[in-house]
Amino acid sequence: MLEMLNPEYRFSSLLMITPEWMRRHNFKVLLMDIDNTLLPRNNSVVPDNHLSWLRMMQNQGIAIVMASNNGGNRVASIERQLKEKGIAIPILTWAGKPFPPAYAGAIRLLEKTPIVKTNDLPRYSDCILAAGDQLFTDVLGAHWYNLPVALLHPLSSNDFIGTKVLRILEHCVIWYLKKQSIFPEEDNVNI
Repeated sequence: MLEMLNPEYRFSSLLMITPEWMRRHNFKVLLMDIDNTLLPRNNSVVPDNHLSWLRMMQNQGIAIVMASNNGGNRVASIERQLKEKGIAIPILTWAGKPFPPAYAGAIRLLEKTPIVKTNDLPRYSDCILAAGDQLFTDVLGAHWYNLPVALLHPLSSNDFIGTKVLRILEHCVIWYLKKQSIFPEEDNVNI
């Protein structure tokens, strides 16, 4: 079970994931979380540096799809903000991570976008990196769907009450993984 909670990569920020790093690792798609990954929870304004990063990733050929366990007006506001900035990214709302249908749904959503060429679709299943800030949703879910995953530092400590409880368990799991010397080094862009 612990291997299902151990990410392949760790980064301090989305900004550390570059198109060059993605290409070096043969990733063409980034399936990413929203809350505390793209922007702090309970905030609907995407930081300017993350908007620039999203644009740069897309301009350099990295397809992005987002999956969030939330939805409603806040996520709709984020979608509008991205579109106003000329960034077209499909977002799966009320995804249900960590369960595999969340990841399958996000990939189907990506396949429907004009960004992805039909002849590239068969290759995408082997070229997707998931990214998020939680072990028990993002890492576990990606591994349950057989995707490699990058764990990111959460952008805020303002978590939903259920997430706060899981964060306590995360600290225990991370402590154990570090003790076993199997937790990946953070921001090791050379691997």
